[in-house]
Amino acid sequence: MGKHSKKRGIPLGGSSGGDREVPGKRTRPRPVRSPKASRSDLGSPAEAPNADARRAALDKQLSPQVKKARRRRVIMRSLIAATAFVLVLGAAAAAWGYYFLTSTDRQITKASGVPGLAKVLRKEEPQKPFTILLLGADYRPGETSFRSDSIILAKVDPEKKKVWMLSIPRDTKVDIPGYGTHKINAAHALGGKDHGPEMTVKAVERLTGIPINHYAEINFRGFQKAVDALGGVWVDVDVEIDDWKADKSPGHRAKHIDPGYQKLDGEHALTFCRSRNFPDADFTRMRHQQMFFKALADQMKNSPMRAPSAVNAVAKYLKTDLTVMQMLRVAMAMKDTGKSGIYTATIPGEWESPFIYLDEAKMAQLIDAFNDGRPFGKKEKKKEVASTIPPGDISVSVRNGCGVAGAAGEAADVLKAGGYELAEVGNAKKSDYDVTLVVYDGDDRAAAESVAAALPAAQIIDGQGQYGFSSRVLVVVGKDWKKSAAGATTTQVRQ
Repeated sequence: MGKHSKKRGIPLGGSSGGDREVPGKRTRPRPVRSPKASRSDLGSPAEAPNADARRAALDKQLSPQVKKARRRRVIMRSLIAATAFVLVLGAAAAAWGYYFLTSTDRQITKASGVPGLAKVLRKEEPQKPFTILLLGADYRPGETSFRSDSIILAKVDPEKKKVWMLSIPRDTKVDIPGYGTHKINAAHALGGKDHGPEMTVKAVERLTGIPINHYAEINFRGFQKAVDALGGVWVDVDVEIDDWKADKSPGHRAKHIDPGYQKLDGEHALTFCRSRNFPDADFTRMRHQQMFFKALADQMKNSPMRAPSAVNAVAKYLKTDLTVMQMLRVAMAMKDTGKSGIYTATIPGEWESPFIYLDEAKMAQLIDAFNDGRPFGKKEKKKEVASTIPPGDISVSVRNGCGVAGAAGEAADVLKAGGYELAEVGNAKKSDYDVTLVVYDGDDRAAAESVAAALPAAQIIDGQGQYGFSSRVLVVVGKDWKKSAAGATTTQVRQ
């Protein structure tokens, strides 16, 4: 053993002991220490309780130049590590983003490929609010014709972080060109696979007068998948629901929902949004849909990272002209608004089998708020109208819609005194109009504004060809008619 130890250049004692060098071995240069950095100054191992203490004692003895060089090396190592981490993280994010966008885009059935739809959708203006027609549909693979189950016209303002949602009863009576009088939800079925979306867009535009920029259609399966991708949605259910007709789950396991604040999975959320087992049927149903969207917006606000997964989950069940990035923009707008930034309303009406007849005056108020970007129900101050059309060039028909004898004649006298040309004076088909209406068709809004300025509290609406009058403007006198106020208004206008 002694012989072997000598060959390796190690003394027989087992350690070098001091500064003695071993013949034939290249020794490592020792670190240069400050003159005060002698080992005797560091104390014995017993005096240094651990390695950290010994290291700290050594650091105190290092020269300023050595300390500076050490700090420089530490900083450089940190910068290199941080840069590498950022690069790896960025590459991973880019790879995930590319995968998400391409995989989602492949799954979407583009509605712009449906003949005719691209022609009826209005191009949105950059940096301006845009509208989306949202349709819920009960169709299954292989079906080519179906009725819309729910119809919501939405407006998104990404700059102000606001969303407006106007629900339209599916049984609303409308005139569909070429097919006559139908419920509005029949437009999709009448148009069939190729022209259903196109005809639905036209029907909603004719009814509301609101230009539509985008179209999105989702079936029930997609709705459930989106809710489940979000991990469910917390909703404050206001009433007990027990409705197997609204439930699409196997064995109707989701037909019952107790009242109270609770998390709804996809199956129960669908029952909540579809059930119409109420005295007012569709109206409570539409209110529940609005409640759900507000709850969804609040949840997305608190869990923004789930928005992409929800979009990805719903993509293959969606027919839309929206690109993936536009869909994400809508999702992020909802995330930023929360429920306080979502304004919801339902166009009211009365059921008279087999249709719902909408309240034109209240519909006009809701549409004005929608267009002006105001919360629904908040009244706008009446604007001063300076019409460039001479009253003598505007022909007006006046009809009594309130059932009060002589009301139409009083309104006609006011307009005649204002210089307007009277085409006819008579009775409306119904006598339950609450608000006086000034109706126009096409591009004659300026004439309607002139007439409305001569009447108190009159609401202007686009008749969309529903009223059947030959003059430029039709006035339907409602229960709010007051001749004295009309006389005062007319005097102000004529001055």
